[in-house]
Amino acid sequence: MGAWMRKPYDWSEDVKKLRMPVMLVYGDSDMFRPEHVVEFYKLLGGGLKDAGWMREHMSQNRLAILPDLTHYEMFLAPELPRTVRPFLDGKSGSKSWAEQVQGK
Repeated sequence: MGAWMRKPYDWSEDVKKLRMPVMLVYGDSDMFRPEHVVEFYKLLGGGLKDAGWMREHMSQNRLAILPDLTHYEMFLAPELPRTVRPFLDGKSGSKSWAEQVQGK
């Protein structure tokens, strides 16, 4: 396992080909560097432009960086299912600006 972890992998070209919605979830003290996490999110089309007031430019992909967690303990954190469940259910956990202002 250690030898595999030390082997460099570059999945950049493969990541760009993914067409299904993808959610990347990391801890803020994860073994993966934040700049690497963000680069993969960008390869999926996320974070490239403002989502817009009505979320009209929102990427289908999500990036979650959970606070105070490492890669090794994240699966035990109550924040994980609360963060991932709406995505897996095909829903958004947030309302648009108009919905928030109108109180709907």
